Amino acid sequence: MSSSTTAQELNLTDALVFEREVQRRLPESPGNLSLLIVDMRSINEVFNRSDPVASRALLSNIARLLQRICRDQDRVYRIGDFTFGVVLADVSSSVQLQLAAEKIVRLYDSALRDLDIPYKAGIAIGIANYPEHCNDARDLIRKASVAVEASRTREDPYVLYRPDALETLSLKWNLQEEVGVGITSRDFELHYQPKVSLATGQVTGAEALLRWTSESHGSVPPDVVIAVAREIGRIGELTQSLLTNALRHSSEWPGQDELELSLSVNLDADSLKDPEITDAVATSLSIWGAHNHNLMLEITEAALVTDSNFELLQKFRSLGVGLSIDDFGTGFSSLSYFKKIPASELKIDKAFIQSMLESEADRKIVETIIELAHRFDMQVVAEGLESEDQV
Repeated sequence: MSSSTTAQELNLTDALVFEREVQRRLPESPGNLSLLIVDMRSINEVFNRSDPVASRALLSNIARLLQRICRDQDRVYRIGDFTFGVVLADVSSSVQLQLAAEKIVRLYDSALRDLDIPYKAGIAIGIANYPEHCNDARDLIRKASVAVEASRTREDPYVLYRPDALETLSLKWNLQEEVGVGITSRDFELHYQPKVSLATGQVTGAEALLRWTSESHGSVPPDVVIAVAREIGRIGELTQSLLTNALRHSSEWPGQDELELSLSVNLDADSLKDPEITDAVATSLSIWGAHNHNLMLEITEAALVTDSNFELLQKFRSLGVGLSIDDFGTGFSSLSYFKKIPASELKIDKAFIQSMLESEADRKIVETIIELAHRFDMQVVAEGLESEDQV
């Protein structure tokens, strides 16, 4: 597509033509090439409920916005009634991909707001990389499509393909009954990842990590367990159980009375919408309250960026609970939101940590986050340190 192509000229491309276009781009790319399939089938409701003029305006606006975010070497294709393919050339890091996906999500939301649409129409973006995931166009498209389905079923706006993604998707729809039984019998394990002070080298606390083994399928990833619990309407019950068990375990850690080790527990974004979540935390603390001042709830940056959540976060703080902003740097909250969040800790996303030795830009982002956190009197946790050089 030439740079002079307008949004109105973005013609529908069938699957075979799109595959040929992607295949043609592979040898032309000097480095990595990433394919994003942008699925907007949810806006079919917009087409059903609105007039044809508004419908055409929506797609035209989205096409124009997609082209706007692309560089000269990138390409946008409309490959279905509600689907676009975006080919990004010479992508240097996963962080760059996250930035691109986040831009698409924000532009999509903007297009919906411009039409003043009062109902939800989600977006699903699947991402696959060449040559990391495969070496030909057909397989690249297939793997990006698998990631799209993972995005849709997990209700995440974008998902990067993983080798186990197809297997994970097939497992999800067969696990409802087993996960339900597991929640009832509390058949889940918690493992603990230590948090170490760089100043002293001593363990200062740990993060609770959900682990579960299915009788039928073996080890099941935590995000699948959480997604299934959400689907069967029992995410609140699972959260309560895991929180109570984590507090019980931490109270039994050797030397806890002297060391006062902190306990970090991830709080699912959907749990923030549960009107009973504050009571659930308070109940768990009342049972194991001797160490409640050491509890840290980890909440993703993206989940925090809504005005309705600030009052809830203040209630957590009033219970003596610390708040950690998880995956910081990937949620794109504005500083106007950031200054309102009553957090005591920032966690730098591992995508920045793992690439900061090779990428000067990522290293500067890490430095900036550290300085920002310290100016707001927050502690900083680096996620995913795996080498002495990173330390």
